[in-house]
Amino acid sequence: MNRKFSPTASTPVKKRKGRKDPNVRVTDAGPVTGDQYLKLQQKVGLELADYHALLGISMKEHYLITVNPAEPLADPGLCLHVRLLDEYPELVDPEPEVMELVQTVKRVRRDHPETPWPMPATAGLVALMLGRNSQTATTWSTGRTVPARKIMALVHHLLTLLAERDDPDRVLVRYCELIDREGQARGIDDIFTSRRWP
Repeated sequence: MNRKFSPTASTPVKKRKGRKDPNVRVTDAGPVTGDQYLKLQQKVGLELADYHALLGISMKEHYLITVNPAEPLADPGLCLHVRLLDEYPELVDPEPEVMELVQTVKRVRRDHPETPWPMPATAGLVALMLGRNSQTATTWSTGRTVPARKIMALVHHLLTLLAERDDPDRVLVRYCELIDREGQARGIDDIFTSRRWP
C-alpha cells in the first residue's frame, strides 16, 4: 500500500515540553500574501533595497505586490522564499558592526608590529578608513548613532577583504595609501595628521 506524505494527516506529533518557539511567523497555512511579504521585511529588519536584493525582486514587482497586499503572491518561487525566510530568519546575515572592524584592525596591527602605519590602530583610524572624522568613532561605539547603509557596505567589504587575504597588514597599508590619495584629492596634505575629512 503506497502512502503519500500529507502535512495535514492526523499523525501524532510529539511536542516538546517547556520551550516555546521564539520565532513568530508571519505566514500561515494559506497562500502567501503581499501583507505577509511586507511583514517579513519588518521581521528580518531590512531596508527596502536590501530586502529586494535578498529576494531578487525588482521595484516593479514590489510595487505590484503592494498595490493589492491582501492578494496571494503570483510567483511560487517567491512564495517559497518568503516561507523559508519566515521559518529560518537566521538565514538573513546581520550587518557587520563597526566595532568588529575596529577589533580586526587592532588584531592585524598586533599580529604585524613591523608594518609601518600612519597612525595608531584605533577607532579613530577606522572612522577615517570609512570616510568620517576620527571623533565620529566615539558616537558609533557608544551606540548614539548608527552608520549609514553605504558606510556599513564599506565595513562589510573591508572585513571580507581582511578575512580572506593572507596579507591583511599589506591590505591595510594599501588602503591607508588610498585614504591618503583621497585626502590629497580633496586638498588635505596629511589626513592622518588632521584626522578630519572636509
